[in-house]
Amino acid sequence: MRSLINQNQTLFAVVAIIVAMLSITVGASLAKSIFSFIKPESVTFMRLSMAAVMLFFVCRVWEVKITGQNIGSVFVYGLTIAGMNLFFYLAIKTIPIGVALAVELIGPLLVAILFSKHKSDFVWAILAAIGIYLLIPNASSNVVLDSRGLVYAAMAGFFWGSYIIVGKKAGFQHGVKAPALGLIVASMALLPVAIDTFSLSDMSIEIMGLLIAIALLSSLIPLVLEMQALRHLPTKTYGVLTSGEPVLGALAGFFILNEQLVITQSIGISIIVFASIASVLSPSVMTTKNVALKINDNNAGEVKPVAESLK
Repeated sequence: MRSLINQNQTLFAVVAIIVAMLSITVGASLAKSIFSFIKPESVTFMRLSMAAVMLFFVCRVWEVKITGQNIGSVFVYGLTIAGMNLFFYLAIKTIPIGVALAVELIGPLLVAILFSKHKSDFVWAILAAIGIYLLIPNASSNVVLDSRGLVYAAMAGFFWGSYIIVGKKAGFQHGVKAPALGLIVASMALLPVAIDTFSLSDMSIEIMGLLIAIALLSSLIPLVLEMQALRHLPTKTYGVLTSGEPVLGALAGFFILNEQLVITQSIGISIIVFASIASVLSPSVMTTKNVALKINDNNAGEVKPVAESLK
């Protein structure tokens, strides 16, 4: 009986993670669809601000005690969330969502490899580099891919990798309230950029509705699903599942935005996804990526938030 319950819980957790990834990629597609009306910088700020307000009440942030010892981790944590989201939205403005997610995945992949104790794991970095090479158009190809978009996606990956490193400390100090605190800091950090790019004349009831939907799809819904799923899902299984997000991103971009990928780009995405899965399944000591995915509270053994739902 206990075995059957565990199986059902694991199945629910897997489905929850897949739904969370679908929610994130659909949210990204909706965000891209309104970039012609509102600039990515403003969309990023409004989405994070709305998510911060929602999580403020869901996580009861007013109970947090900010001290001189823990404010630094929250500040840096929030900056990485801001950078990760801002550069990702700047990237998908000009390149397909699946491509941007694949390039961004290099960040956590490199963090995992750099902190690995096995030199053989560096082969996955080489494999990922091959995948990136296939994504970049060459002089003989007819594929047009904005170079700035690729750079922005790489920057998003850098901030994602940084998030993983600093997120462990923030999660340990503040538990499930860490994402809400991080989103508040991220919103404040992006406020000057949003003011510079935002105009009230761009707003309408339809746009506001889409922004609320984006905040729900890209932050609140996946966060709740992931937090519940990670209670019953092994960390490595989570890592394997989320490594497939670029594939779901490519599908969402195709069905919602009619984004087309050529064969070489599809192969490049597949290679990067494979490299990420291989690094997660590597026999080396638990990687930094996996450590950041699951942080245990000393008292309750409670699963802490992860990066996927804050993208």
